[in-house]
Amino acid sequence: MKINTQILEKIKESDSRILVVTKYLNKEDTLETISFMEENYIEILEWFWENRIEWMYEKELDREITHFIWNVQTKQIKDIVKLASIIHSVDDVKQILKMEEICGKADLWVQIFLQINVDETKPGWIKQEKIPEFLKLIWDMENVSLIWFSAIWKSEFTREEKEAEFDLLISLRNKYLQNWFVSAGTSLDYEIALEKGIDIVRIWSALYN
Repeated sequence: MKINTQILEKIKESDSRILVVTKYLNKEDTLETISFMEENYIEILEWFWENRIEWMYEKELDREITHFIWNVQTKQIKDIVKLASIIHSVDDVKQILKMEEICGKADLWVQIFLQINVDETKPGWIKQEKIPEFLKLIWDMENVSLIWFSAIWKSEFTREEKEAEFDLLISLRNKYLQNWFVSAGTSLDYEIALEKGIDIVRIWSALYN
């Protein structure tokens, strides 16, 4: 497993951190990647991204360094909170309530990113006007806390579209609470994300040679 350290050095020069995508790696390569990152780039590391429940059980990763990013299914919440301490892509009130209930019974805590709709022409995710409703819900919880905003990515986009998306996420963060984090960007647009000051970039294919 050879890792593209040029990308890591770019992130090191920025104010951002990297969420390393390991979801497609087998157990051996995942553990090798974790060891390399912790030994060499711990200062920029925001831990590791998984989303396949059966593989997460097989890999036996430390829950505290594991993020879950994908469409959260209610029937999987019990497994997700058992295997990951941070969940991205959350956009459903009922699922948040379910997380609070399950974590309370299991004496666990979980942190979440709200999945914000950054393209009003498309359905789904959390509409911007609904943000206060979600914040009020989470404030009163004991086992679920909020890290902040996340956004889904597009496979095709212009630079102007990406800049507008990142600017919107940052402005929403600044509007509500400035010391929270924005999770966005992928292998396709991480350089723009770094330029815009996105806090956490998620990188997969570009990281592995």
